[in-house]
Amino acid sequence: MTIAIVLIVASALVGIATGRVFRIWALVVVSPLIAIVSAIVLRTYDFGMVGGVTVIAVCLVASQLGYLAASYLLHARAVSPHDEVDGEPGEIGQPKIGRQHK
Repeated sequence: MTIAIVLIVASALVGIATGRVFRIWALVVVSPLIAIVSAIVLRTYDFGMVGGVTVIAVCLVASQLGYLAASYLLHARAVSPHDEVDGEPGEIGQPKIGRQHK
């Protein structure tokens, strides 16, 4: 059971590292590698079919959640809820700043 936890944590760390460095297309390469390495390690430790598939699925989910968390934390400061699509400022403005165009 310890090896399953180690694989899940390692997969999450790989997802975090991928999210900090690469774009989402890197998951196309990283996910099969995680699945193959996890399958080899689980086979070495004599996991059964159901247990092995479950651990591999959890490893893939953990890596994708790690990627999502890392990329969100990396880009969260650049996104403002007051940004408008058309470039015009919204009705909510900074206090004590008058309107320039009336």
